[in-house]
Amino acid sequence: MIIEENKSITKRYWFTWGFSSVIGTWLLLGSLAGPHLCSPVVGCIVESIMFIAIIISVVLLVIRSFKKNKLKLITPLILIVFFTPSTFFYLFYTV
Repeated sequence: MIIEENKSITKRYWFTWGFSSVIGTWLLLGSLAGPHLCSPVVGCIVESIMFIAIIISVVLLVIRSFKKNKLKLITPLILIVFFTPSTFFYLFYTV
């Protein structure tokens, strides 16, 4: 019974990590496709969403670092690893 529960939890973690990695890779490759045409007033909106995701990921890392289950640290780390360079590439390649 415990083994079956561990298998379902493991599948859920791999799905979440894979999904986060696919989204991060997609955004990273999309940010390299510059130059991006953005509004001078609003910006591209993409970088503001990425900044919010980076801030939320950092908060989650701090909160989850004090808990026993260290597997939950991987998802915010994946998001930070992909979103930080993507945000910088969007800002550097904006016209």
